[in-house]
Amino acid sequence: MKTIPLLLSACLMSFTMVGCTSLQTTHSSSTTMATTEPVIAYFAPDAGEEACDCGLVMDQGYSLTPVENGYFRKLLGRDKDGRFLVQDFYQNSRKKQSDPFWIKAPQGLNSFDSKYVDGEVVGYFENGKISFKSTSQDQRSVGKTETYYTNGQLGLQEEYSDDQPIVQKVWYEDGKPAAELKLSPSEDYSILDSKVWDQQGNLIQDEQRAQEILDELYQKLNQ
Repeated sequence: MKTIPLLLSACLMSFTMVGCTSLQTTHSSSTTMATTEPVIAYFAPDAGEEACDCGLVMDQGYSLTPVENGYFRKLLGRDKDGRFLVQDFYQNSRKKQSDPFWIKAPQGLNSFDSKYVDGEVVGYFENGKISFKSTSQDQRSVGKTETYYTNGQLGLQEEYSDDQPIVQKVWYEDGKPAAELKLSPSEDYSILDSKVWDQQGNLIQDEQRAQEILDELYQKLNQ
């Protein structure tokens, strides 16, 4: 069976930022030090990454003005360790796209890379249901990551434990089990073991059909 691309929660996160901004903080003994006002950046719904002349990674969907069906990010503050507290929102409805989460370094403010995230991130669909949960520490995913369908059903769960194989479980949109896999992080996430079921609960023996089912489910979860 060929390698299945690992569907990481980080792929679903919107890590965006306006660029190089000078921040003012208030001196406080509390964990979070608020800025004088949030920094807002606007992005297209299909925002990606590209290099810029300033040596940073800039989002190719960045805009100076609001973009229909896009989103924006607010910079909420910084803490005593210099981390940035940010939160993403949908442009049209202004509903939250994520809970507030921490970014460790300035270059992470305009990067989609989860290696800059410190701690848990929870994302939301525009209907208010959770779209993903993930935790990053020391530039890698730790513990469990979860990705959901728009109806709120858990669709994919990955469990990370040091250099051990990644355990991945997949469900159909109605909650029925679809697959259980073990992936090797040291071998480009190649499949070590797998079981795939159809929606009637039958184990799929044909590798091509199993691949088609997984590809279809991954695509739904990545919408």
